Amino acid sequence: MKKFILMLSLFLVFVLSCGKGKEFVVKPLNGAQDLAGAALPEFELKDLDGKKVKSTKIFKNGKKTLFIVAAEWCPHCREEIPEVQRFYEKNKDKVNVVVVFTNARSSLGKTQAYMKENGYTIPAYYDENGEILRGFDVQGFPFNLKINGDKVEEELELPVDEDSLTKTFMN
Repeated sequence: MKKFILMLSLFLVFVLSCGKGKEFVVKPLNGAQDLAGAALPEFELKDLDGKKVKSTKIFKNGKKTLFIVAAEWCPHCREEIPEVQRFYEKNKDKVNVVVVFTNARSSLGKTQAYMKENGYTIPAYYDENGEILRGFDVQGFPFNLKINGDKVEEELELPVDEDSLTKTFMN
């Protein structure tokens, strides 16, 4: 009887732990080439200090969101992030800005150092297990989206700069 209870307990622990790590997927609509119009499931983001936040807390606050997946080693990202910083400083009360740094060929420490060395204050998160990369099927960096509530409005043309972001979000 004790073996049965032990086995049952182990089985229940296994089943419960399997359900917790379910990854999300954002799918293009009806075979579209990009994510415009795609629904966003709820997922978690982890900031550079390890604090977790639900995506819906950010995306569903009445403001549109600039969502970027970047890498601190990426030359195009290094050109874009200062522009995003300037846009953020001028529009943080009107637009959410979310920059998720990848774990691909990087680390949390490198990302933290990059942000600190450059004095960036944009809300930054770290994709430590690649869930964001897989969920959005990111194929290259930077990957930029305009999000409205729980839907992707559009994938943004690269490169973005302060002027193009202002036109996209303020008009």
